[in-house]
Amino acid sequence: SGPPGTHPMKDIRRSPEVSDLDPIDIDPEVGEGLQQIRRNDQVLDEQLEMVSKGLVRLKGIAVDQNEEVKLQAVMIDQIDNQMDHATMHLNKVNSKMKETLKNAGGATAILIKICLVILILALAAFLYRLVG
Repeated sequence: SGPPGTHPMKDIRRSPEVSDLDPIDIDPEVGEGLQQIRRNDQVLDEQLEMVSKGLVRLKGIAVDQNEEVKLQAVMIDQIDNQMDHATMHLNKVNSKMKETLKNAGGATAILIKICLVILILALAAFLYRLVG
């Protein structure tokens, strides 16, 4: 026997014209009706073949889209990892900035010191002009 799901016998389908039976005299109207049924079957078979080809194309498109989704999922994971790394780096920088500001006496103290330096420089420039 063959692989699972296959019948050991060959395909025994026959065309409608092939028969082991003796020919029967058929009424002309019945014969014409049978001919019409055969034509209808042929048209149906052609249409089913078109549907089958369309389904094969759709399957190809679906497989391509699936591959694209997988590729984009990998890209999204890489971006997510990069964002995590950047967030951790930014958190470290913020922590260092807070520590620096704390050690310098806070942001207000730094601004006051900068203003005092500017005021001292302006006073020195004024005295230099006055004396010089």
